[in-house]
Amino acid sequence: MWKILVVDDEAPIRKLVRVNLEGRGYTVDEAVDGEDAIARLKATPYDLLILDLIMPGLSGLDVCTWVRDHSDLPVIVLSARNEEEQKVQALDAGADDFVTKPFGQEELLARIRAVTRRATAETQSTHPTSQIKVDGLVVGLDTRRAFVNGHEMHLTRTEFALLAQLAQNLDAVITHEDLLARVWGPEYRESSHYLHVYLGRIRQKLGTEHSALLETVPGVGYILHSSFHS
Repeated sequence: MWKILVVDDEAPIRKLVRVNLEGRGYTVDEAVDGEDAIARLKATPYDLLILDLIMPGLSGLDVCTWVRDHSDLPVIVLSARNEEEQKVQALDAGADDFVTKPFGQEELLARIRAVTRRATAETQSTHPTSQIKVDGLVVGLDTRRAFVNGHEMHLTRTEFALLAQLAQNLDAVITHEDLLARVWGPEYRESSHYLHVYLGRIRQKLGTEHSALLETVPGVGYILHSSFHS
């Protein structure tokens, strides 16, 4: 089982998450704020970080930025419903996933399973085709990096997983349910709101010109075209 660091300035939330995860066999440490989190991350190797966004002192965004400057540690951020802007900033800073407060423990466990699946798959996967090129967009399946006109897109782990799925199925519609199952797992076939958030971020990072390659098929799914279309 993975070793997890839970960071939140609210003791009841830390205790609730820790007790629930330890009951599933995970090893869990707690940090009370951003400074405490970074100190623990420097001293101890962890497999996953669960990080509250809004904390006194160093915010969750600050911690997430620090983590991405130093490692590929998977990060799940916790955000309240009125923290949409901070959540988007955390995703841009490299967070892998998010859970909105108040959240159910089963939802959090599912998020953890999805992130660990993606992280494990990255270390085990090989691709016969190392690069997919589409009109200035280059998706490196082996390096897990993507570029538009030579400029790196700086995708999060989840964003890259979505783009890679679309790139490997050029000109084919991938349904909401199929895309969710491939990236998050079969238990999330009905959670289409996650796609709205992440595909929106991918479009922004593609830029004004290349965002036209990614089409939404209303009520069905998404398609990445092999060339610009009218």
